[in-house]
Amino acid sequence: FGELVRPGMKVTLKPNLLMKRRPEEATTTHPAIVRAVIRQLKSRGIAPQDITIADSPGGLYNHAALSGIYQATGMQAAAEEEGVCLNDDFTSVQVEITGALKSFVFPVIRPAAEADLVINICKLKTHCMTGLSGGVKNLFGCIPGLTKPDYHWRYPKKEDFGQMLVDLCQAVSPAITICDAVEAMEGDGPSSGQKREVGVLFA
Repeated sequence: FGELVRPGMKVTLKPNLLMKRRPEEATTTHPAIVRAVIRQLKSRGIAPQDITIADSPGGLYNHAALSGIYQATGMQAAAEEEGVCLNDDFTSVQVEITGALKSFVFPVIRPAAEADLVINICKLKTHCMTGLSGGVKNLFGCIPGLTKPDYHWRYPKKEDFGQMLVDLCQAVSPAITICDAVEAMEGDGPSSGQKREVGVLFA
């Protein structure tokens, strides 16, 4: 971690903020994990104003939609307490990659596309389409909200959709992935499963 982080970097934290859910419902990344990462960054000289929490859940990608999610998931409180930024730039950047198998260009939310360092902080859950929602699946939240259905339409087969996600992972290129599996979700995920205490944090 220390070798990757340098003072002056613009760092984007990408949690799973799927929807308006309280942290104890195990649908979204727990704010305690995000807060711990922020404190590690600050201890290594990253200025709070250079740290941004950003995600694009399904649906509208705008201030009205995200403000409610930030508040419900505890991200707003974490950001205010630590003095970091909640993303309020709802534009995207076209990112091209080489060596892709399914998709060579992606619209990526600006804070992820333009960060010096992306830290992916996912939630461990079962998922009705991909089987598992972890580090790679979490990066689908770097695609602007209403653009997501196009990718489901283009890649209806599980294997093709999964390969597209691997291509997207290359486009976003997170330096670190941390998986919140302290309280995971199993069953009808990513939003309607049952909470399961696992007690593990992966990185």
